[in-house]
Amino acid sequence: MKTANEQPMSHADRHDLDKLARWKADLDGSSEKDGNGLAYCAIFLVGPEHRASHDIFRRYRSAFEELGGGFHNLVIFGQHGVSTTQTAFLEELGLEPDSVPVLAIVGVSQEREEVRCIELPKGDYDGELDDTQTWGAALKALGGAVSEGTGPLLEGIGGVESGGFRRGPLGETVCAVMAELG
Repeated sequence: MKTANEQPMSHADRHDLDKLARWKADLDGSSEKDGNGLAYCAIFLVGPEHRASHDIFRRYRSAFEELGGGFHNLVIFGQHGVSTTQTAFLEELGLEPDSVPVLAIVGVSQEREEVRCIELPKGDYDGELDDTQTWGAALKALGGAVSEGTGPLLEGIGGVESGGFRRGPLGETVCAVMAELG
């Protein structure tokens, strides 16, 4: 495979493009369109050196599975190195490369789509992860919203609020990024 400028694709690019294709297929088949299922998506943009953020991703994956979420609710890009997919999502969110590692939480409802970007810890960590940080409070708030049936209410979650994706709702953004990079 070659990229648009005819350079061989890196391992990080191949891995993240494959994941993007699987994520898009799963998003297309998800039950959110019917109003069933978990109405949140968490997008992790990390680097290989951000071991603490990788472990936070694992906590989100476990929690989302308990809440009935699927692959379409949680994705991680960049764990094998900087990729064009990761860079594209940073641009879609209006973030700079030095924002990595970051978590974008997307709340999808019938009325609107909300996006919150949360800074994640850089590098590794000693001992236990501090789930009192913003990422932990966000996970707790998401679990509470799902169990109470209140739907996507991200206003109470701290962090940097994004104006949303540059190209529109999540589904349209994923399609556009796929078309651009695929």
